[in-house]
Amino acid sequence: SSFRGRMRFGPAIALLHSVPRAPRTPGAALTASILGLADVSYRSVLYDFSQPDQLEEWERIDDVIMGGVSSSRLVVDGSSALFEGRLRSDGGGFCGQRMRLRAEPLDLSAADGVFVDCEALSVGAEPSKRVWKMAIRTKQDRGEVVYQAAFKPPTGGRATVNLPFDAFRLVRGPRLVPGVPPLSAAQTNETYQISLVVSKFEVSETGAALPGFEEGLFAMRLHELGTFSTRPPPFSRSMPRALSEREQAKAAPPLLRLLRPLLGLVFGEPTRRRRAATRLLEARGSSRLQRARLGWAWRVAAGGPLVAARKTAALGLKDAGGFALSLPVRLLFKLIVWSSKMVKTIIRALTLLAEERKEGAPAANAASA
Repeated sequence: SSFRGRMRFGPAIALLHSVPRAPRTPGAALTASILGLADVSYRSVLYDFSQPDQLEEWERIDDVIMGGVSSSRLVVDGSSALFEGRLRSDGGGFCGQRMRLRAEPLDLSAADGVFVDCEALSVGAEPSKRVWKMAIRTKQDRGEVVYQAAFKPPTGGRATVNLPFDAFRLVRGPRLVPGVPPLSAAQTNETYQISLVVSKFEVSETGAALPGFEEGLFAMRLHELGTFSTRPPPFSRSMPRALSEREQAKAAPPLLRLLRPLLGLVFGEPTRRRRAATRLLEARGSSRLQRARLGWAWRVAAGGPLVAARKTAALGLKDAGGFALSLPVRLLFKLIVWSSKMVKTIIRALTLLAEERKEGAPAANAASA
């Protein structure tokens, strides 16, 4: 995708591609046994990551959607793929790659669960300092309500991690939805998406961060992803086509389609990353003039004075336009907040008045008697 062409992680990430691959040996089965994974007889591969065209079926889902600055990518690396990037806590704390939303659901109900053939690489912090998850979406939407299961990826060698369907719990964002039973095989007859996520958040009702979480670089080598079963599948599955970007945009609510250009201008990823960088520099004690000089120096180094002047002017116009367009939205938001507070105050006053009248009624009755 165009994003993969633009992503730059620097020399540290580039070194990931020189990490040697561990051959698949009997030790991999031992690793799976140590992880407490069930022995299965039948596996059906949905994605073979040694095929470059398979990666076009995936898209990133990083914390930039909620104002974070983490970043990831999925790239071909010989006979496998690398899910790699950088986790940052500022404004978020997760990175993910997911199947593009299917036009028709994928029926996985004949299986017992899903597997991922992978290896977590020793890049940045130890893999145990992050939470690794798989998610299954059973609705054709992009909401934050999905079924999710945490797992411990193998290290030191390639191995298969099996996740039974009943290991998946319904979550809203990073929090468990209380009182909802685990995912059942029957519910996976309409699977629209599978995701892989690395995060600072545990799968819990509080959505708390993992104790000892460390941000920084991460990498996982992916070989295959699919389903497993203790019995032969009744039929061979074909992967439904993915929705095109135009189809996904068309399926969005009318209000969102109308506001998307404005939202992209005000809350788009480049804007959020600039704001995050500004906050970081402010925390280090830099002044507005120092930040302006630093930005100018970067742009000059990248393309010369003329290019720097053009980019600086474009950023200024974009910021001014975004402020002007977002002003009505900001005022509307303040009005909604103020109205909500007023309604709560009125309800509280009416409740107190009703209680006073209720308490005063017996005294009035006694006086009249």
